[in-house]
Amino acid sequence: MTEAYGWYESRGRGLGDEFLVALEDCLARVRRQPILHAAHDDRVRRARVRRFPYWVYFVIRGEVVDVLAGFHERRRPRRFEE
Repeated sequence: MTEAYGWYESRGRGLGDEFLVALEDCLARVRRQPILHAAHDDRVRRARVRRFPYWVYFVIRGEVVDVLAGFHERRRPRRFEE
């Protein structure tokens, strides 16, 4: 996500910050209602970052949500090992 921030910021001043705001919004949605996001691979779920082509991958472990990674939608993440 650090690379994505830099890439967007290089495309337009403030666009990297907009990306971070969208990412924070995505993480807040995951924290509020993690079960609403579809399972991607076994127990791994994913949530879309609005306005940007990124997914946040996470697992639910009881009352805890563990964020595993964030990927551009065109990259194919290898299977997550737990």
